[in-house]
Amino acid sequence: MKAEYEKEALSLPLLALRLRALVLALGESATPAWWKTEFMNETGLRFLERLYPRTSFRAAVHAAGKAACDVHDKAVGRVGVYHLFRLPEALETEMNRIPPHTDEIFIGLFRTALGYQDKLLELLVSLRNGARDAETAPGAKRIGTDKDLMTAASFEKMAAVYHHAFAQGKPSFPYFSVEQNGGRG
Repeated sequence: MKAEYEKEALSLPLLALRLRALVLALGESATPAWWKTEFMNETGLRFLERLYPRTSFRAAVHAAGKAACDVHDKAVGRVGVYHLFRLPEALETEMNRIPPHTDEIFIGLFRTALGYQDKLLELLVSLRNGARDAETAPGAKRIGTDKDLMTAASFEKMAAVYHHAFAQGKPSFPYFSVEQNGGRG
């Protein structure tokens, strides 16, 4: 099953959703936690299954994502930037249109990995798709512009930055700046 998961080509919205889920789970379980939520663990998911039986995974990503967005906004700002939890509206819309049970193989692997940082990091490695870990200092890390953002390579680069950050235990927040004035800015 895992080999089948690793070979598939992902749409950009599905890649973004998987990356969000993994970063959220790792951020919640980091010591110290990057954000103070408890949705991206087995207990949180079971609680949400009672409220949202068909969409509990999405509900967890959404709820924890709000807290992660606030943390990222504090690190990189809100104006003139995009980050994993504040993406262009068109991409957010496409992510919300993905049917709830589209990604059952990933969700199964994800739930099995919950509580095990090494297994979550292994899933994160698979999203890098060859992108090397970005050895960066903790904090905000500009990795491109909004023109670069809408590619799989940009999400693979984000996965590499997050992988390095979680492996080192030092929060890092990759972001893309918005170019203005015809590319100057």
